[in-house]
Amino acid sequence: MQERIARKLKQINEEYIELQEGIEEYQNNNIPSSDLKKKGSKFGIYEQKGKTMMLRLKAVGGELSVKRFKDLVEIMKQYEIPYLHLSTRQNYQLHEVKFENVKNVIEACNRKEMYFRGGGGNTFRSILTSSYTGVAKREIFDVMSYARMVENEVFFYDRAFEFGRKLKMGLISDSSQEFVMAVQDLGFVAREINGKRGFRVYCGGGMGRNSRLGHVLMDFLPEEDLLKAVIAIIDIFYEHGNRENRMKARLRFLVEEMGFEAFRNMFEDYFKKSQVVNGNISPVNYEKKVTQLKKFEKKASTPAFEAWKRVSVKETKFKDVVSLELFVKNGNLELDKVVKLQKLLEDVGVSLIRADINQNIVIPLVHVSALGYIYDYLNREIPNIVTDMLTVDGQIRACVGAPVCMIGIQPSMKIADAIAKELNVLALEYPAYREVIFREAKNIRISGCPSSCAGVPVAPLGFIGLKKRIGDEIKDCMQVYKGGILGEDIQALAVEEVGNVVLVEDIPDYVKEIFRDYIKSLKQDNISFARYMYNRRPKN
Repeated sequence: MQERIARKLKQINEEYIELQEGIEEYQNNNIPSSDLKKKGSKFGIYEQKGKTMMLRLKAVGGELSVKRFKDLVEIMKQYEIPYLHLSTRQNYQLHEVKFENVKNVIEACNRKEMYFRGGGGNTFRSILTSSYTGVAKREIFDVMSYARMVENEVFFYDRAFEFGRKLKMGLISDSSQEFVMAVQDLGFVAREINGKRGFRVYCGGGMGRNSRLGHVLMDFLPEEDLLKAVIAIIDIFYEHGNRENRMKARLRFLVEEMGFEAFRNMFEDYFKKSQVVNGNISPVNYEKKVTQLKKFEKKASTPAFEAWKRVSVKETKFKDVVSLELFVKNGNLELDKVVKLQKLLEDVGVSLIRADINQNIVIPLVHVSALGYIYDYLNREIPNIVTDMLTVDGQIRACVGAPVCMIGIQPSMKIADAIAKELNVLALEYPAYREVIFREAKNIRISGCPSSCAGVPVAPLGFIGLKKRIGDEIKDCMQVYKGGILGEDIQALAVEEVGNVVLVEDIPDYVKEIFRDYIKSLKQDNISFARYMYNRRPKN
């Protein structure tokens, strides 16, 4: 495998050189920003505002070994990269990389087996997985080894990096998050029938402009045919996807244009003719990882410690071992915090971490006795990871927005922070509903432009940034979306509330009043915020 990777990296290296040359040409004003984007986007490398670059590292299911995380920290220190951002697709993004350091950072990451290919542009994107796969108390089976196999094999399949638009895929280990797969271009849900492992397959979903819920392409795909199905879809998209109109180039538009039955017939034809077989699938030995965990003396309980555990800790299938979610405000970790986090991971003997779709870090396996040590360390060294976990601050999912993104229209994170401030005030007003407010605030999503990187189409309450002429002035506004709900009993995408465009400065009070009414409704009907907003979605 290493020889195979080395050959491919040698081939790709020519494109890395072209990218660095393009950066130099751009700095000398010889090419426009759009030409630079063409050279870098297919690697997940983009220009940021402020004349620096963002490098997006793909990580299957957001997973990095602690050893690889340490390597990443050393690279950040060496090249003075100020912060790491966790994306909603479980990627690790290096921000504000100096132009002259881009190729050096790429090469440093390659040497540590962290590769840039397909992190952006019109390519096969990062594979999502369940954040707790392999360790969850209730799941069908661990999907991480299957996801790694697909990523490893597709890495060498050039067609997967030459589409008319991007292709997003995911695998989950049980049906509780089936809705996440329904909004992928290609989604796989673990199933087991009569002792036989396989997947329910969704196809043609997606978020952004003209969002769609996917169709069930196969109710049961045997595990041995997983790669065969993936390559069949890649080939169909490569050969039949729209390459003329980017607005109609996602897989969902091909499904819609052909009609689902015709598309499924085409898939079956490609699938039957295919000779593709799965690559190596190596099951993860989680039991071995458990034995490496360090044990500590039990910490005396306090109300604050117990409150932190309630929102941060999740049971696993292993005795005296839990999963721990570490809150990362807006998904951003400054270099000094990354260094301190790396030390903590080594102190408690954990072997892996995962970035989750909520832009937090999950430690899948931690000995329960270590929780006191972790809590004290975080309170001392990175206190906001603990304290902000118990407030709305940073809980609202927002994209990086206009201050960073070249196509951003509104400052998503700043708006999210302003909303959080008002919801924290509301929590003081209604202390009995404090935890409800904190929990449900995570269902608000904010995108700085119509690209919907924050996942507005599945949000119970979402906002998309725009500019609008009001009277004689162009104003900063947000378009309101309501009613996204993707549960086991009902699935629906958020609906644009036509005509409801709210000034940016009015958004915090607007959200606060919605939550105030929701709290009042809870006194009569104990429903989730998602169901509450679904019942109030516009009938457009």
